[in-house]
Amino acid sequence: MHGQTVSLCKLRFRGNWGGSLVAMAHGVIFGLTLLTTHPMQAQTFSVLHYFTEVDGANPIAGVTVGPGGVLYGTAGGGPHGTGLVFKLSRVNSGWVLSPLYQFGGGGVAIGSSGALYSTTESRGADYGTVFELRPPLTVCKSVLCYWNETLLYSFAGTPDGEYPYVENLAFDPAGNIYGTTLEGGRYGGGTTFELTHVSGGYTENLLHDFGSGTDGATPYSGVVLDSAGNVYGTTANGGAGEECDMGCGIVYQLMPSNGGWVENVLVTST
Repeated sequence: MHGQTVSLCKLRFRGNWGGSLVAMAHGVIFGLTLLTTHPMQAQTFSVLHYFTEVDGANPIAGVTVGPGGVLYGTAGGGPHGTGLVFKLSRVNSGWVLSPLYQFGGGGVAIGSSGALYSTTESRGADYGTVFELRPPLTVCKSVLCYWNETLLYSFAGTPDGEYPYVENLAFDPAGNIYGTTLEGGRYGGGTTFELTHVSGGYTENLLHDFGSGTDGATPYSGVVLDSAGNVYGTTANGGAGEECDMGCGIVYQLMPSNGGWVENVLVTST
């Protein structure tokens, strides 16, 4: 991948559509701007940023849109080759990329306080971490202003989770953090976890261990929560499907019950 450039781009539709979408495909981030409900007309395409290895490369996770249309995300590469967290801001008629921290991994989620939350697939005890980034407390007078990192949790390996992947983390109204790990857990098929805020930090609660029987396995994506506090997600493997060697995956629901969590398999892929 040395010397390769990857572009960050936006696709805008001309016509009367409403709303916007930012997405990722094959290392390229693009936006779709839709204006009301009239038929789609011509399209215009503009590159927002070319990654050049030094300022990042191969951004496989999606981006998060923050206040004012600022984009946050992660990429590989960077000055030390360990990845980075970046901010992409519109300045006049162009876009400016600002590295916020020198490593990256999962997508970036914005907490209620405005802090950024993400994961690394390794680091920590080599099984991945969950971390928080906040801007400097004082005004930064240099061109390059890194944000302050706080390590919230370091995964310990089986029977704990291993390797949180590229998903965005999710939050409940109390500020607890939810996500998945690709591997680990009691059965080696990955986990869904909750980090609960306690005095002085966070404590982990494993909501579910994947890989047992016809249960799902390998949850690449993250989770979403409904208003009742139930957790929903998908797995890439496992389930009762017979067409795939390792199973074709499931859609699952985790419901709080008697101080624990109960899994319901909603869909098994075949």
